[in-house]
Amino acid sequence: MIKLIDEFFQNKVTFNYLVPSLEGLLDNSEFKDKDIPKEWYDFWTPLEIINAETEINVSNNEKEKVTQEMKNYLLRNLETH
Repeated sequence: MIKLIDEFFQNKVTFNYLVPSLEGLLDNSEFKDKDIPKEWYDFWTPLEIINAETEINVSNNEKEKVTQEMKNYLLRNLETH
């Protein structure tokens, strides 16, 4: 997931590709801690909302902000689990 997010920040993948791909990666993951998917969705949901609002002009700064929050969550999660 972190690699995919980094690819977004490097403009290798689009935001519209990133968001569903992250969910697909979660769906294919297994976690010992059952709270992780719930926590994960707390960070992914803002990404999905922005992605779904294609009619609304969402700034790149907002996309980058919520994506960075997801990355920070993942980095913290990897360090503690």
